[in-house]
Amino acid sequence: MSELHHTIKINAPLDRVWEVLADLEAVRHYNPMVTHARYISSNRTGVGAARQCDLKPKGHVRERVIGWEPKQSITMELYESPWPIAFMRWRPELKPDGSGAVLTQRMEYGLKFGLLGKIMDALMMRRMLDKGIAETLSNLKRFIETGATIK
Repeated sequence: MSELHHTIKINAPLDRVWEVLADLEAVRHYNPMVTHARYISSNRTGVGAARQCDLKPKGHVRERVIGWEPKQSITMELYESPWPIAFMRWRPELKPDGSGAVLTQRMEYGLKFGLLGKIMDALMMRRMLDKGIAETLSNLKRFIETGATIK
């Protein structure tokens, strides 16, 4: 199992940051890999809420909420993807910080293919995921603070 940790300060009220995180379809505005996101569950909030994200250049992933603490954290898991990932879970957690909020995210994942997967992780996957998460969180900050979406 591998872990990645990221922290970012967002200059917006915690309620606004939560509003964006809790809207599972909003990911299309700040994740550069996602072209479209839609709910695939009847519930839009709370444990069991699920989305499908269509990806660039093709394909999709399906993700679901497995932990929900309003205005504090959401724990998500990837349960369907075209990638060589055996499991992936992440938890963005919010803390108030003056008039803004600090978002700390912990992701854990494991690759398929045993020893070969561990080598793939060490050679490229970890670095690729770390860079992608950092970019996504930077875009999230910009989206929340300014309303600017990715192109």
